[in-house]
Amino acid sequence: MAEFAGYSMPIQYTQGIPDSHKWVRSKAGLFDVGHMVQMKFRGPKVTAFLESITPSDLNSLAPFSSTLSVLLNTNGGIVDDLIITKHSETEYYVVTNAGCREKDLAYLKSHLENWKGVEWELLDGRGLIALQGPFAADVLNIHTTADLTPLKFGQSAYLTVAGVECHVARGGYTGEDGFEISIKEEKTVQVTESILGSSPDVRLAGLGARDSLRLEAGMCLYGHDLDETTTPVEASLAWVIGKRRRAEGGFPGSSTILQQLREGPARRRVGLVVKEAPARGMAPRNRISPAQKEQQY
Repeated sequence: MAEFAGYSMPIQYTQGIPDSHKWVRSKAGLFDVGHMVQMKFRGPKVTAFLESITPSDLNSLAPFSSTLSVLLNTNGGIVDDLIITKHSETEYYVVTNAGCREKDLAYLKSHLENWKGVEWELLDGRGLIALQGPFAADVLNIHTTADLTPLKFGQSAYLTVAGVECHVARGGYTGEDGFEISIKEEKTVQVTESILGSSPDVRLAGLGARDSLRLEAGMCLYGHDLDETTTPVEASLAWVIGKRRRAEGGFPGSSTILQQLREGPARRRVGLVVKEAPARGMAPRNRISPAQKEQQY
């Protein structure tokens, strides 16, 4: 266990990070991601509000469909990345990063001051677990009578899981098939224990494996691959900018971002294929003495 964003979080279990990583790639791992910030936005102008702080085309998003997006500052830098799920034209479910919680809440509060009639509900205390891996659907099928087949990646639904109504989104941040299950606070332990006790193919996995899995899949981690000095174009996330938004602009930093789309950025996040263990972001560099340096050359 380790402290992260004010929470005591499981980094690894007895199985260890490498074995958990391989288990999720071959079977199913269950992650506690209850530290993530869950919230809802409601109101007749809610789509316009969310489009005023992100570059996504939410008008074209179908009900109970999700998209990765980014909160932007006036320079086009990424304040945080987030998942936006559209429930209807007047309601959205949004998940942001725990490490950016205080910054994000202040950002949202300041922008909401100019939007009357948009209701913002912070879902503090609500549980969130991520069931990830090629066996995830088989495991979840044990606990719900719903047919999961029509639920495609990036879609969500309210389903009964282990006798409890949950918000179930097909997706995740490991590069595998899976589901993120949002649960009422008082029922979180019940649902989690039911899933864990139902199949030998599912095991608990910690945040260490979640990090190595997302890294292998080429997915960004805020504070490592993204920050407030990085635009979506520089981050190789230009695909989150909707076609209509590219034509109309109107989001923070749009002049900078649209210019980069036209002319190309001066820098861009890329992926590297390496033969051995990769160096993590902000890893300490090996220092050599002047004598070693002279000998080296």
